[in-house]
Amino acid sequence: MLGWITRYKSDRMMKIWSEEEKFRIWKEIEVAVLEGWAKLGVVPPSVPAELKKVDVKPEEVRQEEIKTRHEVTAFVRTLEKKVSPTTARFIHFGLTSSDVIDTSLSIQMRNSIRLLIEGIEGIEKILLELAERYKDVIGVGRTHGIHAEPISIGIKFLSHFAEFRRARRRLLIAEEEISVGKISGAVGIYSTVPPEVEEYVLQKFGLRPETVATQVIPRDRHAFFGLACALLAGAIERIALNLRLHQITEIDEIREPFEEEQTGSSVMPHKRNPILSENLTGISRIIKSSVTALLENIPLFMERDISHSSVERVILPEICILLDFALGRLKLLLEGIQVNEDKIKQNLQISKNLILSSRALSELVMLGFDREKAYKLIQKASFDTIEGKFDDFLSALIHYIEKEDKKTAEKLKEKLTPLKLPYINQIFVRAENMPVEVKVKKRRDIFDPEGKAIKDRLTKLGYDVRDVKVGKVFEIWMKNHRKEMIEDVFVNPIVETYEIEIKD
Repeated sequence: MLGWITRYKSDRMMKIWSEEEKFRIWKEIEVAVLEGWAKLGVVPPSVPAELKKVDVKPEEVRQEEIKTRHEVTAFVRTLEKKVSPTTARFIHFGLTSSDVIDTSLSIQMRNSIRLLIEGIEGIEKILLELAERYKDVIGVGRTHGIHAEPISIGIKFLSHFAEFRRARRRLLIAEEEISVGKISGAVGIYSTVPPEVEEYVLQKFGLRPETVATQVIPRDRHAFFGLACALLAGAIERIALNLRLHQITEIDEIREPFEEEQTGSSVMPHKRNPILSENLTGISRIIKSSVTALLENIPLFMERDISHSSVERVILPEICILLDFALGRLKLLLEGIQVNEDKIKQNLQISKNLILSSRALSELVMLGFDREKAYKLIQKASFDTIEGKFDDFLSALIHYIEKEDKKTAEKLKEKLTPLKLPYINQIFVRAENMPVEVKVKKRRDIFDPEGKAIKDRLTKLGYDVRDVKVGKVFEIWMKNHRKEMIEDVFVNPIVETYEIEIKD
């Protein structure tokens, strides 16, 4: 019944969303909260130190939950049984369940995004290599499934490269959006836990406090994450669909890999079905359809209800696991892709030069023809070619133009042959060198003398300024960037934080 979990699984993503990992993060949050209390002198330092040594097994929590019918209470009771009475007394001190659940969920989503970004970077690399390899291979472009204009086969791959880059940019924004936590107690007003504890805990996990929490982190953040994932699924589905279309028998320009012992049909041995891309299409549909439920989670009763919980328990792991699997499968597909250049040339000739019609129209206008008259002449030449009255479109068009003006006919013939795509390199340069902006600033806990000087000056001028941090912005143009490069060259992670923004 749950066969999809094994059939479409991603082990590394399943680990992030496993019960073991969830309870491990919960325990780390509880320990961090106690460390925060210890810094304020409320609990002895030995309390968080003892809890840190404890391990929790999911089956222990589930056994306790049979009695409590409340997962967090069951978790807390499981911890209490494993520590001294003094430590047990302070576990979950000042917290509400959502402080632990929502902060943990943010960590899991952030960790998932980082894996997905890693997967996207691998796809981008292969797509760019394919684009460059087939840049000078000219095939037919199709609109509405009909031959339209000549196109570089490399441009087809480059289009998908640019889309995956946009998908990565959206996930980086989603990471920023979801990198918030909440340790502010019931209804989020710090009535039982002070902001100092929250600040300590969230800083430890690389999160920032939710601007205005209710009893939960507002669910528009989770919906934003889901939308970014759905758009990534859309990018996967678009390339999968195009690969399927290119493998249609009559087209046969691009084929997905087919293993030696693989079969396409149980009864038709000749079949070589595009099952990888069809599979990716179906998986993408599941992911995209999940977003509606995350959007429905945004309106909750007043300060909170629990209607969002069951949705997120199913959909968030499902989206992340399926997406990571899909990226891995797409990478496998692209690494083994076969481009049939002979068939591409054959298909280019099928239309008998009809794909030159729009260029012919532009050239005739440039040569002094009335546009409407030129359009009708080209349309007549096109339809006569389709009906077999001429061997090809160019011969038909020159025949009709010669009746109007022989010199124009000669010039037109020169302009339309040979077939050229003069601006392909410009498109490649633009796509390969989209800038990356890196914003660097001092960490919140690091003293910034320049920022303090500016703050003092503003204060003297009568402005109510809480703090000022001075930062740097780097704009980098390059084919591809890696996180390691940013951290090695532009950032000192010990004292600085940074944000990456991919420009378009």
